[in-house]
Amino acid sequence: MTSMVRKYKRKSTQHSWSEEGMKNAISDCKAGNLSVAMAAKTYDVPLTTLYRKMKLNSSAEEASQKKLGRYRPTFTKEQEQQLRDYILLMEKRLFGLSMRDFRSLAYQYAELNRIPHSFCKKTALAGEDWVSNFLKRNPEISLRLPEKTSAARAAAFNRPNVANFFALLGELMDKYHFTASQIYNCDETGLSTVPNKPSKILSLKGKKQIGSLSSAERGTLVTAEICVSASGHYIPPLLIFPRVRLNPLFDVGLPPDSVVVCHPSGWMQTDIFVVWFKHFVRYAKPTNTDPVLLIMDGHATHTKNIEMMELAKSTNVHILILPPHTSHRLQPLDVSYMFPLSAFYEQEVRAWQRNHPGKVVTIHNVGALFGKAYQRASTQQNATSGFQNTGIFPYNPHIFPDDLFEPSETTNRELPPTPPAALENLIQEVNNTTPPPAATTSSIPDKPQSKSQKLLAPEEILPIPKADVQLKQRTNRNRGKTMILTSTPNMEEIKEKHSTPKIPTKAVKRKISSSPKINNCPVKRKQENKNTEKKVFVESDLSGSNETISYADSSESPDAENESELSFEEDRPLHYSTVSVADIHPNDYVLIDLQDEAKKTKKRFVAQVMCAKKNRINVKFMREYRQSKNIYVFPAIPDESEVFLNEIIGRLHSYELLRYGKIKFL
Repeated sequence: MTSMVRKYKRKSTQHSWSEEGMKNAISDCKAGNLSVAMAAKTYDVPLTTLYRKMKLNSSAEEASQKKLGRYRPTFTKEQEQQLRDYILLMEKRLFGLSMRDFRSLAYQYAELNRIPHSFCKKTALAGEDWVSNFLKRNPEISLRLPEKTSAARAAAFNRPNVANFFALLGELMDKYHFTASQIYNCDETGLSTVPNKPSKILSLKGKKQIGSLSSAERGTLVTAEICVSASGHYIPPLLIFPRVRLNPLFDVGLPPDSVVVCHPSGWMQTDIFVVWFKHFVRYAKPTNTDPVLLIMDGHATHTKNIEMMELAKSTNVHILILPPHTSHRLQPLDVSYMFPLSAFYEQEVRAWQRNHPGKVVTIHNVGALFGKAYQRASTQQNATSGFQNTGIFPYNPHIFPDDLFEPSETTNRELPPTPPAALENLIQEVNNTTPPPAATTSSIPDKPQSKSQKLLAPEEILPIPKADVQLKQRTNRNRGKTMILTSTPNMEEIKEKHSTPKIPTKAVKRKISSSPKINNCPVKRKQENKNTEKKVFVESDLSGSNETISYADSSESPDAENESELSFEEDRPLHYSTVSVADIHPNDYVLIDLQDEAKKTKKRFVAQVMCAKKNRINVKFMREYRQSKNIYVFPAIPDESEVFLNEIIGRLHSYELLRYGKIKFL
């Protein structure tokens, strides 16, 4: 029976008249303006139905309501209006109700107010048919998928923080009269070899699970620094690859004049941001008569970068920091640019995988894919709309409506206690007046509610969440704030805070075990007297893998302050000869030692020379073939890099070419 009701299709035209037309017809007939026949013809309502409605002893609004058979609506229009307002209020506070939450609320609302209903008492939920009809009667409400918003963002985007930001922005605008071409915004974004959110695709309707090809379960992240002005002028981007050495493949396909740097983490660093800032000054061209305003977030690489602040002060760049956790509303790039860029980048990755079946996206392809997405997203409309929608340019401090500040009401604290003077006046006023008689109320009335009695509101049944009163403020935490970073007081405060020398802690002596290990490999220790000469012994695995270094005594360990140079044994597993720059030619095979600064070890590699320039040589590294002795192959993805001449320990002469591209060195 339930499924029949939901799938029922109307087969007649009965009750096709509008309630508004019936209401106007009844009102004109009762007022004597029109006859019943003329009113039925004028407002297009059935004549017999209008006759029947006129005989009812009720108002025109009640008589005009449609009623099918013996079924009556559970709630009146006023009660449904209360439920609708409560749903919208909870959604504004970021505590939106799910379908099950709303069904439970409707049931409790009917039960506690003693409203007759036909809801299921076993499940304590309103029916699905009632919810479906409720949504039809209130078309402004729909079931939608929300976007996750952090609690910090919900609490930080409030009127005081926004007002402070616009006060500082207005102060700079009044003093320097910045134009659209002089206001810039910069921000970092991540580019992964595996995009987070794939685009929607066409598929078979009703299929439970739809797949999309990706290069791996988790991708490698590359950071890109984007900067744009309010007039639509884009500064060439900077990309940070998670590598130690630059690779020529990183530059392929990037926008013109882009900057490529490397760092093991792939994240923005203080020194890298200084490199980007010099790049920004070169293209923004600020002068004493035409200064530039740069708006950015309060990341540590920005607000604790003393070198960058001094450089900005000397080059006429004024830096304004956004309030913490408000970039989703106040940062132009976040508002209008980053989403198109990520969507276009995902489309380019999907197109590349379709054109290269069987291959995966690596960081060597990120530059070309990002370059295509950057050209598509970097339009003037995306740039100007971001500054306009945030109220930065044109300057509009009242750009945000009141409903955007609703989420911060959850964490708003109560007002401070009333002052003693005001409290005494309040007590006197209370003493001079007679208190009203106390009224006894019950949450669940014993009798059905009448029209004169007040109903329990949805807020009383399911209270709106509110944070508890904060009893004690934490004062030992450095909280970020919106500020003009290049102002003299702020710069002096930051310099004083970060230039204060730290009190050195007392060194703790650690016990060294009798069988030490380096890189999880056992180390052979040679017993010698303390006065004897310090020596270093090296064990090689004869195949170019990591070499284990054993030290003569504990003072020569990698943690020692004065580290001596590492000397290797003379006998080598591979036959080679020492070379100079003149002896190195393209396609030669060389043996390379690279220093691992973190682990204080050296790794030995075999590589093929591509070209040589003075003391720098471009090489293509090889890999061991299934841990076979002295057999190497080139990887499927070329591993090219630049090494120095002093890192090449010799040239390999004797080798034998095997099948499938394998090379055996003798």
